[in-house]
Amino acid sequence: MIIEILPEQCIACGLCHTYNKVFDYDIDGLVRFENDETVLEIPSDPSLTQAAKTCPTHAIKIKSELT
Repeated sequence: MIIEILPEQCIACGLCHTYNKVFDYDIDGLVRFENDETVLEIPSDPSLTQAAKTCPTHAIKIKSELT
């Protein structure tokens, strides 16, 4: 899957990190990936889809589900 984060929309609630540890935080508590990229290609994982669905500010986007 291709997942994108939009740190400028993040309110640092921490919800995404409870779903999957691929989400990390910068010094201001805003969402980021470990590699500091905003787009990540990763095997499909229901926890990532759930994190995107429950993000209150829609700062996480599923760009495509790869098979």
